[in-house]
Amino acid sequence: MLKIKYIVYLFVLACLLVACNTSNGSDEMQERVKPSVKGVSDVDVINTHGGVEGVKNMQVFFENTQKGIASDLRIVHYTIEGDPMVTDLSYNGDTIEVEHDTTRDTYGSGQVTTITCGKLLVESNPTNIAYIVTDCKGLPYGMESVLQIDYNMNQQDLFEIELKYGIELENEINTVSKTMKKVISTQETQSTKDFELPESVMQEVYKELVLMNYLGEKDLQAKCTEEDAKNYQLKVHINGGQREFKWTSCDQSYDGEKLTEIAEYVIEQSEIEQNEMPEVTVQGYVLEIKDNMLLIVEDVNMVEFEWLKEELPQNDMNTWIFDFTNLEGVTTEEYEIGDKVQATIQGDIIGSKPGKAVVKEIKKIN
Repeated sequence: MLKIKYIVYLFVLACLLVACNTSNGSDEMQERVKPSVKGVSDVDVINTHGGVEGVKNMQVFFENTQKGIASDLRIVHYTIEGDPMVTDLSYNGDTIEVEHDTTRDTYGSGQVTTITCGKLLVESNPTNIAYIVTDCKGLPYGMESVLQIDYNMNQQDLFEIELKYGIELENEINTVSKTMKKVISTQETQSTKDFELPESVMQEVYKELVLMNYLGEKDLQAKCTEEDAKNYQLKVHINGGQREFKWTSCDQSYDGEKLTEIAEYVIEQSEIEQNEMPEVTVQGYVLEIKDNMLLIVEDVNMVEFEWLKEELPQNDMNTWIFDFTNLEGVTTEEYEIGDKVQATIQGDIIGSKPGKAVVKEIKKIN
């Protein structure tokens, strides 16, 4: 079932990319408004097969629960068929009431159910982030994910960027042509061929683009009256589609500021001398312990782990889209099944399902 959902997700994502139109923005700043869903009012977050709008609203709600501030949040999840399913979160300063409304789902149960939970947690992994309610009455494992955002660059067939920047867009960082051009002065230009940003940097760029919902429509400020304002032009190539943005350093909108942060991060990383052989790091939950070896499943959240722990013995690892790795050379007495660990690898991971790796350093992170 997971494989089928994943294939459908890639298909929908490709369709969204093809349908995207370039937005160059306008000269006037506009206030950021709540997402809009036909037939559903007061929506805060929209989750459309991995494209999420309103992440900032989700984060504000989470922060309110940490501070004891009563708050409400409405999330709309779209089904594969395009029907909205509504999840309402209501925090009273003590507990969280979670209401799931599937009455608009043509193929769903058509019910409204309510559960009471104790806390809201955020679990971040290298390729995803999940908002999870815990201490819930009547739920398997006592918890569920109310919103998950995936940003695994390696699940895409292609992800490259072309970034131009400067007063006249005179500088360029291009991972498509693997070139970089920087104008030092009016008489000196520095060019680099066979230029490449590390995979870890490209993953971080992809993550930040997903979190700002780069597939959505953006109203960006493309002109600025300030004399020394920096201009930016970013073209994103992903799978068979492209998305292009033009904005200036004057743009103080949410999207403008996020894009500037992404661009400046790319510029900063392009100026760092990168190691030829960067260290490989893996992160995941311990599934099995044998001799001096830990079997981990990578980049899953706590809900997925509990479910997988029960299902894995009945299925072959190749059934799942998750990555499994045997970590060798570990003092296993220090670990238990369910520990979340992060390990630096000596050399590379060999094979898959499961892979095999020798540990250089390892630590618990939960």
